[in-house]
Amino acid sequence: MNNNLRTQILLPAKLREEIEKARRKTKESLAEYLRKAAKERLEKTEKSKTNLKRLAKEVVGSVKKSAWEGLDAVEWQRQMREDRD
Repeated sequence: MNNNLRTQILLPAKLREEIEKARRKTKESLAEYLRKAAKERLEKTEKSKTNLKRLAKEVVGSVKKSAWEGLDAVEWQRQMREDRD
């Protein structure tokens, strides 16, 4: 069974000319050239997301913990009120 889907796209003339020049060098069909370009774009986007997630973990991991971390704010307020009374 063929899982490929046919897709029709419109390309600006200048872009199509540039693609034609590039694909002639690789001797790929237009379809193959565009498939590879789309795949590279998706991989680049995924890699960028992965790098941002890793950077976020590194930054968050480097921040010193606050004295307030883990403190129950509601319980703290109750305790403060009891201490005043």
